[in-house]
Amino acid sequence: MSRFAVTVVLSAFLLFLVQPLMGKVVLPWFGGASAVWTTCLLFFQLMLLGGYAWSHLVVRRLRGEWQRRAHLILLGFAAFTLVLGGVVWGTPLIPTVSLRPTTTDAPMGRLLLVLFLCVGVPYFALASTGPLLQAWVAQKVDTAKAMRLYAVSNIGSLVGLLAFPVLLEPFWPLRTLAWGWSLGFLLFVISCASVAWNAPVIAREPDAESKLPASRVASWVALAALPSALLMAVTNHLTQDVAPIPFLWVLPLVIYLASFVVTFDSERWYRRGWAIPALWLFSLGCAGMLMMPIESSALKGLVVHCGFLALACLVGHGELVKLRPRGEHLTAFYLAVSVGGAVGGLLVGLVAPMVLREYFELQIFGGLLMVAIAVVVARSEGPSKFGKLVVALSVVVAIVFGWAMTSPGVTVLETQRDFYGVLRVEKDPDARVLMHGRIMHGLQFSDEPRRRQATTYYSKQSGVGRWLDSKTTPLHVGGIGLGVGTLAAYARPDDTYRFYEINPTVVDIARGPHFSFMRDAPKMPEVVLGDARTMLEQEKPNAFDLLVVDAFSGDSIPTHLLSREAMQLYLSHLRGPESVIAMHVSNRYILLLPVVARFAREFGLKSLVVDSDANAERSRSQWVLLSREPINLEIPAEDALDLAKYSGPLWTDEFTSLWGLVKWGL
Repeated sequence: MSRFAVTVVLSAFLLFLVQPLMGKVVLPWFGGASAVWTTCLLFFQLMLLGGYAWSHLVVRRLRGEWQRRAHLILLGFAAFTLVLGGVVWGTPLIPTVSLRPTTTDAPMGRLLLVLFLCVGVPYFALASTGPLLQAWVAQKVDTAKAMRLYAVSNIGSLVGLLAFPVLLEPFWPLRTLAWGWSLGFLLFVISCASVAWNAPVIAREPDAESKLPASRVASWVALAALPSALLMAVTNHLTQDVAPIPFLWVLPLVIYLASFVVTFDSERWYRRGWAIPALWLFSLGCAGMLMMPIESSALKGLVVHCGFLALACLVGHGELVKLRPRGEHLTAFYLAVSVGGAVGGLLVGLVAPMVLREYFELQIFGGLLMVAIAVVVARSEGPSKFGKLVVALSVVVAIVFGWAMTSPGVTVLETQRDFYGVLRVEKDPDARVLMHGRIMHGLQFSDEPRRRQATTYYSKQSGVGRWLDSKTTPLHVGGIGLGVGTLAAYARPDDTYRFYEINPTVVDIARGPHFSFMRDAPKMPEVVLGDARTMLEQEKPNAFDLLVVDAFSGDSIPTHLLSREAMQLYLSHLRGPESVIAMHVSNRYILLLPVVARFAREFGLKSLVVDSDANAERSRSQWVLLSREPINLEIPAEDALDLAKYSGPLWTDEFTSLWGLVKWGL
């Protein structure tokens, strides 16, 4: 039994260690959007389903020695594909740039393909091992003991998931981590082959087995699907509207896995008498916050939404365990759980973006969970007083979730949803604002005298505004990140402006009827659609007098635009030694000045930091101007910062870590 447990834990550890690892590999290729992580979750859920289906077919359709042989063949093929990737790409798991997307078309499909080529077969083999070994063990011991292996495996999953951001990412380059994981996988293959070779495989007699009622299987799928959907919905909400910190991509998944550990270990941990009322309270708090236009406190929002997810997963998975089958149907049970997980992921990751224009998934699936609880409890409790109370209050909470889908009182002129998130054009009394989650991406006044006035982070008191105002000769200006095109407010007849923007929806809004910075410019600025770094790598040197890098204030940090290699690329596109790179480093949650300070020292650049306060017409902004020559610009003493006092890590394409840069005072 111990050898089985060690192999199952190792497989689970590798299964969830590779998820944030691969997320970090592909994140730069797709613009650093938080949707990359939720798409990764969807991919891994689908592969998990495939692995569970494989184990179910092996146990149900193959007899005796063929069960061992089939799994040994799969393990060998997985090891071969991993070694092949290392030979072809130089490092396993990390593909060459030939797979990097060069257009913004169908980013989700391209991302799923890249993930499959990198880790698809090894992940499939890992996913199939846990339920298959548990099914073999269940032929010798009772079902409860076999299911404890599932709880133990989820402990391995938690350790793998937490080890990456805490113990591995801050200290090791990406390629080293990829090699380490690959060696761990080969060790797993040897261990699993040894266990499989001596596994107590028993030939089954399918005709003698009991049949599963369709209603029981449907209940398993539903109770697995709703927590999975809420996992992705809460992840979306946290990274878009509460606190856009990349670490929060992992936290909901940790909560989700912990609920499996608790509920599958023993029935004593889950009791309806306290868990369901606690879920009602957190559901009401969650629904109340969803009705607010802006979270009153990021920390409060984090606690309420994570508390809601924890209780939702505990109740959903607790009720799932109450419906578990006997040992002969164990692989069918795990397959149904995996189907439910994949269905929940597909509904949020694929269906919702096509049918919903806002992030309403949390309200919808929160309400559906309440309905499911009412149905399950009504069936098991019957006409008891507790059963009637659960049904009544669960329906009330479901209605409150529906109410939370109503407008919070903000006048919304346009809403667009795509792979990169939800963009809203909101109308203020005297301006129009572009919002991406909680982050403002541009503002333009409606009245004619102020319509061409540069606003928010680009005001005349900002670092980039002061530099542009000080110039009298024609300028060639590049901009990474378009927003609503506010930078074009500084354009003069002889200037040329060239923007790089990865999100086509942003381009459409900037050129649309609600904002006119682009149309008002004396010469229409060029817009290059695609990832800025990829586009710049394909272009000849542009000879920019000013290159504005404004991609770090949003819901995630595209670290590939803030690496040593990226900085070298930016410098190659400047006209001369007096040309300037202007980096907008304002971010509520991440301190980026230490990273930029390290670049200044690494490349021997002169720097000027302008930290301007907010007022009614501008946002507080923090700009770092970098040049090979001293930057002659008069800055009030209260707006100037000394970059030399900051010290940070050297970010490269191989190593980036936000761990020591997070502003934890949420």
